[in-house]
Amino acid sequence: MKQNDKTLLIDRYITGKLEDTELWEFKTKIEKDASLAREVKLRKEIYDTISNGKKMELLKTLSTISTKKQTRLFRINMHSRQVQAFAAPVIVLIIIGAGLLSNSIQNSNNSNFDMYTEYFIDEGSILSTRSNVETSNSIVESGVILYSNENYEEAISLFNSNPENVTARLYCGFSYMKIENFDEAEKQFKYIINHNDNIFIDQAEWNLGLSYLASNKTKQAVEIFTKISTEDGAYSKQAANISKELENK
Repeated sequence: MKQNDKTLLIDRYITGKLEDTELWEFKTKIEKDASLAREVKLRKEIYDTISNGKKMELLKTLSTISTKKQTRLFRINMHSRQVQAFAAPVIVLIIIGAGLLSNSIQNSNNSNFDMYTEYFIDEGSILSTRSNVETSNSIVESGVILYSNENYEEAISLFNSNPENVTARLYCGFSYMKIENFDEAEKQFKYIINHNDNIFIDQAEWNLGLSYLASNKTKQAVEIFTKISTEDGAYSKQAANISKELENK
C-alpha cells in the first residue's frame, strides 16, 4: 500500500467514513500489522487532542451562559369547604392517573426496546461473511462459525474460554445480545472499553449503549450515546439521534 493511500485510509477510518466492508477489512489489517496499528493509534491521539481542544472552547462558551428558573409557590387551605368538595373526585383522578402512569412506563420500556431493535445491526455477521476475517486463535474462529450458524449458547462457551482475547469478547457480547442477555453483554463490552488498547472500542461503546437501551437503562444509555455523538466516529450521527429521542421522552 502506498504511503499516501495508507494515510488517506487511516484518516477515513478515524473520522468514521469507511463503509461496512472497508471498515472490517481495515480493522483486520490493523489486527495483523503491528506497525499499522501503532500508526493508527498515534494519528488517533492527534485527532483526539484537536477534538479535546474544541471541546474546551465549547465549555468556555457555555460557561458564559446562565439560565434562571422561577418557581411559584401556591398555598392551599386544606380546611376550605371548596377544597374538601373537590377532594373525592381528585382522589379518583389520582387513582386513574396512577394506572395511566403505569401504562406509560410500560410503553416507555417497549419504546426503548423498539429503538434498540431499530438500531441494532448484526455486526458479527458483517465481520464473518463480508471480510473473511481470520484470527490466530482456532477456538475463536470456531466460535465465530458457531455464531454465524446462530448457535449462540455454544459460541458463548467457546468465547468465554478465551477471556483475554478481545475478538472473543466482542463476539461473546454479540452472542449475549442475540439471546437477549443484555447484562452479560454489557460485561463483555465494558471489558473491551477498559482494555483501552484495541481496535474494537467504537463497536464496544455503541453496542454497550444498545444493551443499556434494551434493558431500559435510559440514564446510562443517554450518557454513552451522548459521548459517542461528540467523538465524530462511525456511530456519531446515529448516537446523536438516539440521545435526542431519549431526551424528548
